[in-house]
Amino acid sequence: MTSNNRVQNNKPAENNYHIQQMMKMKANSSNQISRREFFLPFLASGLVLGSYHPLGMLTSCTGNTPSIRRFHASISSQIWEANPDLPSIIKKAGITDIWLGAFFYGKWYRRPEELRKLSNHLENEGFNVHIINVPLGHPGDALGMDENTDYLATPPNHWKNACTFNGQLYSGTSIHTPAVQENVEALKELRESGFKTVFLDDDFRIARMPGHIGGCFCNECRDEFLSKYGYGPADWKDLIESVENRNPSQVLRSWIEHICEIETNMFTTMQEAVPEIQLGIMAMYFGSEKAGIELDRYGDVPFRVGEFMFDDISFGNIKGKTDELFSVLFHRRFVEPDLAYSETTAFPADALSAQNLAAKLSISLISDVRNTMFMSGLKPYPFSYWDILGPAMQKSARIHEELAGHKPAGPFKHFWGWDNRLVGTDKPFSLFLASGIPFETAETLTADGWIFLSNEDARAVAENRLKAKEKNLVIRNNANISGDQFIPMDENMSDLLKFKKQIIPGLKDIPYVDGDIPAVFAWYPTTRKALIWNVEEKTYTFNIKRNDKTLRTVSVGGLDVMLISDL
Repeated sequence: MTSNNRVQNNKPAENNYHIQQMMKMKANSSNQISRREFFLPFLASGLVLGSYHPLGMLTSCTGNTPSIRRFHASISSQIWEANPDLPSIIKKAGITDIWLGAFFYGKWYRRPEELRKLSNHLENEGFNVHIINVPLGHPGDALGMDENTDYLATPPNHWKNACTFNGQLYSGTSIHTPAVQENVEALKELRESGFKTVFLDDDFRIARMPGHIGGCFCNECRDEFLSKYGYGPADWKDLIESVENRNPSQVLRSWIEHICEIETNMFTTMQEAVPEIQLGIMAMYFGSEKAGIELDRYGDVPFRVGEFMFDDISFGNIKGKTDELFSVLFHRRFVEPDLAYSETTAFPADALSAQNLAAKLSISLISDVRNTMFMSGLKPYPFSYWDILGPAMQKSARIHEELAGHKPAGPFKHFWGWDNRLVGTDKPFSLFLASGIPFETAETLTADGWIFLSNEDARAVAENRLKAKEKNLVIRNNANISGDQFIPMDENMSDLLKFKKQIIPGLKDIPYVDGDIPAVFAWYPTTRKALIWNVEEKTYTFNIKRNDKTLRTVSVGGLDVMLISDL
């Protein structure tokens, strides 16, 4: 199986300004078929729905019956060695799969033979065991280093540093010789030790941070790019200006195509060298083409969706929750639910409370991400967290059985267009998700409902790269864009609740949460159910209405969710 056996042409036709020739990228002529292609007839007939999983059969968090939801934990080998009671603690909570760190930044954190011994022990304890590699590095400590592990903070000296568009050097997230081959050799050693699944982690990208336009701008990479496209020095100057000004110019689109090809080729090279191993990728928060991640090429491999709110400060406010949900809903456009993994992370390990970690489960539930991956770098959560996480995991799994395969629908539209994927700052207009009005993901601008646009997508409409179909585009006031197709407002709950009151009389046969208490309300009309997520920390009572008639009155605990049936 190789990713370049499959190319999905699901881009909106109206967005025809996007990366030219992106879809030329090497749909190869191999006779192999992808995992998705092989299972498609069975999925269509319903024979394996809810039971097929890339890592084997799913079991419930009680270990008894098949389950839609599966729970994983990434825990370093040194933690297992120091805490012999940990297996029983997390198994009781519902963890079925363990991920062990192996090859980080061109160095072995743990050798394959060491990991095999630990893996044998964990498999005897009833876990499935897999591997996490960090193939490129990270521009900062994302693992929680100490004096025993700080040698992992940067790639080895013979790996070349990356260069930003303004000439700054940094380590990590760049692809130069010999990084690809050394990662291939590491995978071969892991294969020889019997490992079958490897995530490329933290993150598989060539951009320093969310919102950055990636790639290495060193002289060597500059010359390669200019030669490849027949550009000259003036075009390079235009590229630098386009990156600095976030202008989706032709030369910038060529650059994005180029860095996507570099990263895709690295992934494909590793796949083809070690076909016995199932490779997956981790995409950072809003990870996309501007970071070298050609999203359409990873839909048939395990895919960790991008999250970012790793502490109580960032996740503890409503906007943090809706931003994270927005990113996950965006990435779910490109991967099937059984192959989708969360990044349910606290970093440092105790920076996110157990209650907030449990609340993150609702993001996977709403977006139908079937695999929850608990992570915290090289250090574990406080063990007491599992007393809270276990019951929350079980509840989330039970509700997921009711909603799996159904998609949220509603008049508020989640949209993330090509300008964001090419030059965006990754700052969504997301707070509408907590307005109590049901919502759905839209891949194009629709004529119905209301579409909430980032500043970049608003600019794309104003500059005629994106075609509006109706006067239903909600934008921030600070976008500084005018036009009768736009509805400007500030992104705060006060303005959104005023807007909510204006539109409610026109909502026909659509349920909603009445009143001014923020709540995420996901409505699944195909199963006549809805999910209400209380995004505040105190208990609230919510009235569910439709056509001005109260359907339900429910009390939901702080940060908790409730499934509502027969709507």
